[in-house]
Amino acid sequence: MPSCLFCKESNSRTVFTEFGTPYLKCCNCGHLYSSYESVEHYDGYFENQKDNEAAELFWDLAHKRMYSSFSKRYMAGMNGRILDVGAGLGFFVKFASAIDGWEAFGVEISPGGHRFATETLKLTNFYCGKLEDQPFEPGSFDIITLWDVIEHLKNPRPVILKCRQLLKDGGILFMHTPNGEVQLAKAKIKKALFGEKEGTHFLEAKDHLHLYKEKSLRRILEECGFRRTKLVHLPPIQAVAGKSGFLRLFLKNKWWFWSVAASKVTFGRLNWDNLFAEAR
Repeated sequence: MPSCLFCKESNSRTVFTEFGTPYLKCCNCGHLYSSYESVEHYDGYFENQKDNEAAELFWDLAHKRMYSSFSKRYMAGMNGRILDVGAGLGFFVKFASAIDGWEAFGVEISPGGHRFATETLKLTNFYCGKLEDQPFEPGSFDIITLWDVIEHLKNPRPVILKCRQLLKDGGILFMHTPNGEVQLAKAKIKKALFGEKEGTHFLEAKDHLHLYKEKSLRRILEECGFRRTKLVHLPPIQAVAGKSGFLRLFLKNKWWFWSVAASKVTFGRLNWDNLFAEAR
């Protein structure tokens, strides 16, 4: 049985079971994590990526609104170097490369993702392997992004520490990850209403090894030397469980609208949105 990322103990209780795999909650600190025993550096993502049109629809078009909001907030009217860690198929690197004044780089552990980025998208500043093994100089980036990455990492500390080393003074580390408390509540409701059916998405227990709350996300960043963490709101991915559809997207965007409103009127005490964290 895996232990808590923070407490290093196995004192936990099952809070959800997904197709036979328990999701656990630490009895000491409340951190949510999967009982699935994953390899330390899994690189099998994107190995079967053959449908270029489907990849473009989800990884590019469905993310454009989110990426555009990010670029207006952090990149517009400025210049520098940006690194995307866990860059997947390379669509964010492609997007960032097109912004005037910015040089964009990507690192992806999956050979399949690297192959797609370099051969299909024709990206040149795209590296394959672990971040810790890449030939980047300390203090060489203005912004480093991790879009939907840390929930996949068995232990994210080495990656976050390396990001800190690679950032310039005053540089920004930006993360996007699911909101653990909200995802758990949604999964319980979904399972109660519809049961477990093949192809149903809940918490992704064999893929999302950790589900972070605002408290635990701040804690892991602080442990790695980031002293200022601010949560912001960006528009959601325009797809639900990888699929489009008017009603699904309407409900998702309405949920996001009310989540942002609730956060504003409570001065950040209520956050039902995904976790978008800016750390310095």
